[in-house]
Amino acid sequence: MQEGRAGAERRGVTARVAFALVALHLLLCAALFDPKIHTGGDSVTYMLLAESLLRAGDGYSTQIAPGPPEVHTKYPPGYPALLAPMVAAFGRNFVALKLLSVLLTAASTALFVVYARSGRTRASWLLLALAFAVCPGVIDYSRWMLSEAAFLLVTLLALWQLERDRPDARLGPAFWMALLASVATFYVRSIGALLLAATSLAYLTRREWRKFMVHGVVGAGLTIPWIVRSRVHAGTTSSYLEEFLLANIYAPEAGRLGVWGMTERFATNAWVYATRELPRALAGSDSTWATSLPVAVVAVAVALLALLGLVYALRHRPGAPAYYLTLSCASIFLFQTSVADVRYLVVLMPLVLLYAADGAAVAAKFAGAWRGWLEPRLPALVAGALAVLALGAHAARIPENLDMIAAYRAGDRYAGYHPAVASFFEASEWVGENTPRDASVTVRKPRLFHALTGRRALIYPFSTDRGKVLESVRRTDYVLVDALYQTTRVYLLPALRQDEGYFELIYATDADPTNFVLRVRNAATAPAP
Repeated sequence: MQEGRAGAERRGVTARVAFALVALHLLLCAALFDPKIHTGGDSVTYMLLAESLLRAGDGYSTQIAPGPPEVHTKYPPGYPALLAPMVAAFGRNFVALKLLSVLLTAASTALFVVYARSGRTRASWLLLALAFAVCPGVIDYSRWMLSEAAFLLVTLLALWQLERDRPDARLGPAFWMALLASVATFYVRSIGALLLAATSLAYLTRREWRKFMVHGVVGAGLTIPWIVRSRVHAGTTSSYLEEFLLANIYAPEAGRLGVWGMTERFATNAWVYATRELPRALAGSDSTWATSLPVAVVAVAVALLALLGLVYALRHRPGAPAYYLTLSCASIFLFQTSVADVRYLVVLMPLVLLYAADGAAVAAKFAGAWRGWLEPRLPALVAGALAVLALGAHAARIPENLDMIAAYRAGDRYAGYHPAVASFFEASEWVGENTPRDASVTVRKPRLFHALTGRRALIYPFSTDRGKVLESVRRTDYVLVDALYQTTRVYLLPALRQDEGYFELIYATDADPTNFVLRVRNAATAPAP
């Protein structure tokens, strides 16, 4: 009877804490919301794929480049499937579509409150839950139409169910829920395969043979269809695997890396993530605090504590969370340094916070006479310090963000954008209003440009072979020369200058830096589908 009352009281406390922290999370999401379209291509690609799912017989494809529709194989359909009902209801209303991410991070906050409670003191649990609820990296990705929020939620669901799964031979509801959630992570982002691998490894090391076999067979059976589809249509199981070995995806002619090159990349990326990207996750991706030395020092300390906690877990209680974090960090440290970004850390922040707290408890064991006092308190102090850092960073940037929202509501569509981005948008809008609907355009950001204009778009080759670049450009009717990327200056402009007679300047933006629109004379346009 007493155990029943204690359990009910515990659940009641957990529910009240979850409710309060979700409310706080939503308040911060509202204060830091960005109503504008994300300038990356991934965001609009998810929207286009959601539209594809809504069209009968479309076959999960995109129609961005000149020519027939292209079967899409890079992004699995999980997030577009979640987005599709919103697209059906609101069309291309980006503000409305972003609300899905807000709901997903709010649900993740509630789930973290439940997941983090096991095995921790009440103070440590409460402050860890607070640190996650106000985590700037997570809140930043609540305002973008990207897969991070969905991936975060299904990952937490899988980890929570794995924690509930008893270490015996019985295949109970928690086992099946964890398996299905892990498969869902794969269909949201391909790197979710690492969670499936980590769970299989955990069953293997614990000698839970039945679970190992069932998890492996069912997990493989549910993921193979997407892998086979990708192989059939793209010739590879994942385009990311091809990109791993390239020295630089923005300079393919630099070739591939060997063992020593990959080792150097691992070390470089580990430092980049600890000193540049983790500060952005702890203080905000666009916060000036993230570039300050004190926050960098805090981030390095958090990284070291998380590493200590992870190593301790791998030695004393290895399980799927520890294996998953290890595999994920190895993966992002071996990937392209040129695309290292906080987004890859955001989905790992629940485990980073938990292992940092565990690492603090391990570190306290070496505190000598202070051990007895520090060991139960240091995890809470670390979590509390991170929560204070996050709230301080939010307080510093909320006023500016509210000014941006006010300017946007007053009619400034480019409020808060970098001038180079605003100039690109201005040029894109001009193309959308002043060119034929069946026109095609060479542009550095074809997916974003296509979503803005409805025109077919093609990116130029990243090649110093000017003839190759010109051949590609002449397949389109227009060229938008942007001021966003170095690649435009390195690859596109030299080719255009080599044969200026092929091109006619028809528009230049008023905004600085100037973007140019050129008409391609005698374009060899690909036939329409």
